[in-house]
Amino acid sequence: MAISAQSRDLEIPAASPEAGGSPLGTILGAVASEVADLASTADALQQLVGALLADPLAMIDSQAVEQGQALDAIVQRLQALETFLAALAPAMNPGWAVDPRKAADMLLLASLAQRLSGTAVETVAPDTGSCDFF
Repeated sequence: MAISAQSRDLEIPAASPEAGGSPLGTILGAVASEVADLASTADALQQLVGALLADPLAMIDSQAVEQGQALDAIVQRLQALETFLAALAPAMNPGWAVDPRKAADMLLLASLAQRLSGTAVETVAPDTGSCDFF
């Protein structure tokens, strides 16, 4: 994971729950919830992009403008999540270990699964009978 210039110099001390820290599962759950919301918002934008690709000269209504503005919000939230995770990573105790392979095996994007797990993983695409191009 690349560490941005914003978060590179941040030092977050390791903290126990008693010292105001949060369980790692709680933090990861919150990040997963944010990412799920971002994915849902980005998915909704596909409809706008598809319409603009089909007819680039079409008049854009106010709803389309609002959806387009959502793209900026997605980018800002993704940048903030990157900063948060990059700053949080050094605070993890080096003795803590997690095997990410089982979680990576659930991913449909093999290259992402490999990057997250550090190993080659087998992914199986569900047989949905449909194909997304975006």
